[in-house]
Amino acid sequence: MSQSHNIGENLYEQLIFVRKTLNETTASFWSDLEILNALNKGQQYIARKATPLTKKVTVTTVASTQEYALRDNSFGDIIDISEDGVSFKINGTTYIPLTFTSKKELSLKTPGWRSAAASTPQKYYYDKASKTIGLYPKPNSSNAGAYLDIFGYYYPPVLHAGTAASGATTTVTLPAGSATLPYPSVTDDYYNGIYIEIYGGTGAGQRSKITDYVGSTRTCTATFTTAPDSTSTYGMVSPMPEAAHYLMPLYALSCQWKKSGSRTTLGDFYWKQFLSGLALFIGENEDDPDEEIVRESYR
Repeated sequence: MSQSHNIGENLYEQLIFVRKTLNETTASFWSDLEILNALNKGQQYIARKATPLTKKVTVTTVASTQEYALRDNSFGDIIDISEDGVSFKINGTTYIPLTFTSKKELSLKTPGWRSAAASTPQKYYYDKASKTIGLYPKPNSSNAGAYLDIFGYYYPPVLHAGTAASGATTTVTLPAGSATLPYPSVTDDYYNGIYIEIYGGTGAGQRSKITDYVGSTRTCTATFTTAPDSTSTYGMVSPMPEAAHYLMPLYALSCQWKKSGSRTTLGDFYWKQFLSGLALFIGENEDDPDEEIVRESYR
């Protein structure tokens, strides 16, 4: 028997809620795949319209190396540098904020900047297309190491839900992909930092943070008091603020009711509910006008 949870917490629970609202508790006209896809699309829509999520990564700098690919430094999902910018730890002791610049500005004001002697970085530039960050001047040997902190915006990952393939007190293995459920990511660390909740079956009601993910085996490292097993249904929890979680089912319902044009009135009703809730959520999360940051300078 499934545990009772607050509406909108994890993806599996949201799937069940949408199905009950559609009055179809088992897949028939609506497949699990299309509902889960709609829930994830709702999450992405909310993130695009509201403030994207932020996180920090620390990059290991190398002596005389100017540019660093963020795809190779656990920040492949970066959208842009956030208002917190980039900081560098001089000689491994004191952090200083680096000044934003561009390659064009460096070429105009500091000709030959790429061949300048390695020293202590003072400025940074960011190439959005290649997701590459560069330092000027390039770090010297005393400034090499894990001293570069980058703060950036990112969109939430595509969440997963289903029935576990197996589990233990420290891991849960996701099922192999199929035609009826979204495929788990094959990218290592893709779900790192996401909470996974056991919704039903063995270990129901437990929630744990995924600290590591191995894509080839679909194994999530997470700590459980009761080990989940092949009877455990689970859902990942959106990293978006909790105030936005209930909007994901509204978005999904607005899409599902319009399938084949059969319930457009109901679809429009839930779309209006979604937009109303989204406007409220955005309003509650807006920056104070006195603290507004013009982010165009980071682009």
